[in-house]
Amino acid sequence: LETANMKPQQILIGALLLSAAGLGAFLAFGGGKEGSNVLSGYIEGEPLYPASPVAGRLVALGVQRGDVVPTGAKFFSIDPAQTQAARDQALAESDAAKSLAADAQRGQRPAELGVIEAQLAAARAVLNEADTSLKRVQPLAEAGAASRAQLDSAIAARATAAANVRAIEKQLQAARLGAREDQARAAQDRVRQAQAVLGAAEARLTDLSPQSPAAGRVEDVFFQPGEWVPANQPVLAFIPDDRVRLRFF
Repeated sequence: LETANMKPQQILIGALLLSAAGLGAFLAFGGGKEGSNVLSGYIEGEPLYPASPVAGRLVALGVQRGDVVPTGAKFFSIDPAQTQAARDQALAESDAAKSLAADAQRGQRPAELGVIEAQLAAARAVLNEADTSLKRVQPLAEAGAASRAQLDSAIAARATAAANVRAIEKQLQAARLGAREDQARAAQDRVRQAQAVLGAAEARLTDLSPQSPAAGRVEDVFFQPGEWVPANQPVLAFIPDDRVRLRFF
């Protein structure tokens, strides 16, 4: 239609529409001038996917899709029964290794030392008897009243008894000193190994109930309580506030 045939109201509305369109284009594209306050872009979030390192049944879910949570909020819990058993076993093995290492440092127990001391006393009694026998046979052999074989037997018995006494004395000395240095080091190595296994078991138990590392928003939830969750399968998607970015172009 020509302008001459249009009503004044139609001309006014058309002019207003054109002006609005021009203003929108100016604001959107900055009017082609520098210093514009309008930029084009989008918001981007970098989600985290909390998961359990071991498979298990989901026994608790502390959040839902869309929840805004603070730092330290509990996300979920996987049934800890099996992992707790492994942790308890590691704890028992660590305690046993510590006890063995302590025993190696302080030597044998009093009851064990008592057995060795009794053996030493018996060996000394045998030595005294061998000494007495040798002192009785030697003059007789010199006087011809005892044979050379009897003298040699008495001398050998006395030497054997003396050697036995010295051996038991060394055994008692070693028992009082404790284990050798290499044995003590091996015992300490077993303690460190057991503690490492215990630390891994405790960390795995903590991973069954992860918490929010920062404030943020739960983007999605993939499992519900009672469902079986495979190992390393994300249970939910979480976007921390500090991982939200504004991208401009």
